[in-house]
Amino acid sequence: MRSEGFTFVELIVVLAILAGLAALVAPSFSRTVASARLRTAASDVRSTFARTRALAVAASRERSATFDLSRGEFGVDNEAVRVLPETIRLGAVLPGGDSLDRGSVRVRFFPDGGGEEVEISVTAEDGGALRVTVDPLTGLSEAGT
Repeated sequence: MRSEGFTFVELIVVLAILAGLAALVAPSFSRTVASARLRTAASDVRSTFARTRALAVAASRERSATFDLSRGEFGVDNEAVRVLPETIRLGAVLPGGDSLDRGSVRVRFFPDGGGEEVEISVTAEDGGALRVTVDPLTGLSEAGT
């Protein structure tokens, strides 16, 4: 007579199938998390530019966004600093094509809403990269590939 339920062999087969599926899904999940971190970091850089521009226009005086490329820190001058996760790196391309990946970069915004031209690259360890640019005439920032 057979009682209701599963045999030990059936349970082992089901667990083996689930383990195989988990092994297939885990790498794509980690890439999704890394991609989300990268997009969030680029959005934080863009919002720092937008805040700096808004403060310059509202106060009718020059304001600056400062980036410490070596430590992954940035913020509006004289305010709280944001720190990026260890897996994200910053770089900068200045007018004239000079590229930096260490040191500090200061981006000024003016009372008329304009700003200095700059491109900040936000790069992840896995090779993904986004760039945040500032239009010098309007001071508006944009994040993209």
